[in-house]
Amino acid sequence: MKVSRFIAVFTAVLFLFLLGGCYRGEPVSQSEQTKVQHVRVGFSMATLLEDRWLRDRDIFQSKAEQKGIDVIVRNANRDSEIQYAQVQELLGLDIDVLVIAPNDAEKEVRCVKLAKDQGVPVIVYDRLIRNSGADVYIAFDNIMVGRLMGEYLIEHAGNGGYLLVNGPKSDNNCPMIREGYMEVLEPYITSGDIWIVDETWIEGWVRENAYSYVKERIDSYRDNLTAVICGNDSLAWGVTDAFGENRIGGVEVVGMDADISACQRIVAGRQGLTVYKPIQDLVSETLAACEKLALGQPLDTVSTLYDGQTEIPYIAIEVYPVTQDTIKDTVIADGFHLEEDIYN
Repeated sequence: MKVSRFIAVFTAVLFLFLLGGCYRGEPVSQSEQTKVQHVRVGFSMATLLEDRWLRDRDIFQSKAEQKGIDVIVRNANRDSEIQYAQVQELLGLDIDVLVIAPNDAEKEVRCVKLAKDQGVPVIVYDRLIRNSGADVYIAFDNIMVGRLMGEYLIEHAGNGGYLLVNGPKSDNNCPMIREGYMEVLEPYITSGDIWIVDETWIEGWVRENAYSYVKERIDSYRDNLTAVICGNDSLAWGVTDAFGENRIGGVEVVGMDADISACQRIVAGRQGLTVYKPIQDLVSETLAACEKLALGQPLDTVSTLYDGQTEIPYIAIEVYPVTQDTIKDTVIADGFHLEEDIYN
């Protein structure tokens, strides 16, 4: 009798123990746990020629390592054919997610199609690929970049002739930045207070081409120029060099990316504004999306953007104006640049 009672009690306790041990709410499967620990990302970059893109690569690799994500980086050196071949290579390396910063907003649609045909989700990184139907577009708010440029110039340059030195049309960010600053300038252009002296699009973001473009027209600009809007700080560098060599001063120049050379020009009074784009924020959002897409989980996006063919999920990263008044509270406070390097 005692033996029977002992067996009954032991069986009941064992049942409860096993029941409790098996229940963990809604557990992640072993395959998903393994997947999280071994996410492999292919990062296809258009270029590493500018300081900004070197930072993207380094921060991406560092943050991925902290999260246990394997990253394979390829640099296309501003060549769409090379980028396509490198995407083919990455897809052959058993990646879970493709992250692509495209060289060309239209040509690289084939890279997205190639990945999707193989069931690999695609994150378009900071430069939109038109008509691609990518899984998500994660980028800085380019419209706001342009607005910040325009607002600064209205306040600090005022009325007069404006020169527009845009980046390449093949980079979809450039028309978006232009849209932003034209929203601000348009009323003043309509009233005649501001007029466009000239406008160009510099292919490949080549600083020397911006320099040559301005230098060849310097005499016509000399007495007819109030401000220059540059597509990035590299182009602004070329423009300010041309001005310096020809003793042209008093012209407000703006750019973006917060390159160290631009920050140095700002404190020296040779450039009025750059737009700081916190790369660590862009990278963090991208890696979080990589993990979710690798597991087939939904993204935490609240907005979409029309890519020319369809609405795709869009995560916009905030940007900040950098001037002599704000430089210490932005790029220096964030550790993006050291104070001694800027004021050296």
